[in-house]
Parts: sequence; structure tokens; C-alpha cells
Amino acid sequence: MVDATQTLELLRFADPGQSIAVEVECGEPLMSGEEGRFGAFIVVKSDFVHGRIGLVVSAGDLDDWERCLVPGVMEALNPGKDERHASTEEVPA
Repeated sequence: MVDATQTLELLRFADPGQSIAVEVECGEPLMSGEEGRFGAFIVVKSDFVHGRIGLVVSAGDLDDWERCLVPGVMEALNPGKDERHASTEEVPA
């Protein structure tokens, strides 16, 4: 969890000086037709800027992320855990 407003951090790319993350609001989805949608934010932080951009994600989009972020896939994305390579980390919900 990111904060007390029940926000789940879906993903984060970061290095020591900057980061970008996608946070999804938990709770009941807003209905749009037959599909539920959740409020979300892209959060950018660096030494010179900190901002949030609002957006919405569908329940179907979240299902797609769930299928992609299985343990075997996450391990394949981690070529090395040093500061010069991209890495991912699984965080239990």
C-alpha cells in the first residue's frame, strides 16, 4: 500500500534520483457501461519535480497486468540488480 487512502502501487521504475510509478485507487469500481473503471495516477518524482497525473484503468486492464506479472516473467525481466540495469521487484499486496 502507498498511503491511507487505499492506493495500490501497480509498478515503479526508479533509480537513486528519480522515479515514475502507477498507483491505482482501491475500492469499488466506477461503472462505465458493463466494465468497471478505477481511478489511477502516474506519479513522477525527481530532484526538481514531483507531480501526479490522473487517469482511469479498466478492470480488464488490471486483469491483463495480473497475467503479465507472474513470478516467472518477473525473474526473466531482471538481467542484473545493479544501478546500470533495469530491475523489477515483486511486492505482495
